[in-house]
Amino acid sequence: EAFLTAYRKLGDLRRLLPEVVEANIRALRERAPQHLARYDELACLLTGESAATADEGAAWLRALRDDLRIPALSAYGITAADVPDVVEKAASASSMKGNIISLTTDELGAILTASL
Repeated sequence: EAFLTAYRKLGDLRRLLPEVVEANIRALRERAPQHLARYDELACLLTGESAATADEGAAWLRALRDDLRIPALSAYGITAADVPDVVEKAASASSMKGNIISLTTDELGAILTASL
């Protein structure tokens, strides 16, 4: 319930983006490295550097989020106690089907915890 309240207040989950990208990069390196080039391409677009790496793109997103002062999820009432319920709902959400790689529940939990 806290997640839904926060989502309604926030309108989107911009806070999560750097963590999601970083989790995807780690998962791709471990389980599907052939798809990592997509994140290198994203990094080039974000940074304007033709040789940017996936990690540099993730760092750029993190810096942007911090520069914009997008509040932590805890500012909207989400706590560590909410993480398991949110992960369960997220794992079955239709939006997860569009992710480049399936993330484990541990990876999803780490994303949320880092965003608190």
